[in-house]
Amino acid sequence: MIRKCLACVLSLLIVQNVSLFAQDEDVWSTVDYKINKMKTELRLTDSQASGIRPIIKDYLVKHEAVLHEVAGQGIVDHVAVKSTLKGLKENEYEKLSKILSEDQMKKWINKENLMASLNPDGAESTVDDEPSLTANGANFKF
Repeated sequence: MIRKCLACVLSLLIVQNVSLFAQDEDVWSTVDYKINKMKTELRLTDSQASGIRPIIKDYLVKHEAVLHEVAGQGIVDHVAVKSTLKGLKENEYEKLSKILSEDQMKKWINKENLMASLNPDGAESTVDDEPSLTANGANFKF
């Protein structure tokens, strides 16, 4: 349990440092980057691109707010944070599904899932929570 909490805190700090876009113009540049990526990957029409733009911005702002809120906390309930972020992502997907085709949604979800699985900092620890005792002391596996 301690390792999962530590891994979550470290992941949150890394994500916070990598995605510092507190200013509105930074959010818009991130939105533009993501929209351009989606245009290429999904072959979006101009209408679709303009329709998803506020959805992407809303998600990014809320995601950053959650991470910012827990960044200063000493002990973080990683289950609650993960649940909140999952709810934000589900809300984003629900809104996007009203604009994107079913095939576009499947492709985008698969792309995001692949990127998440390739990001070891965002992945949960698969190591047992309990440290083992060795002749040299406790063996914590991070």
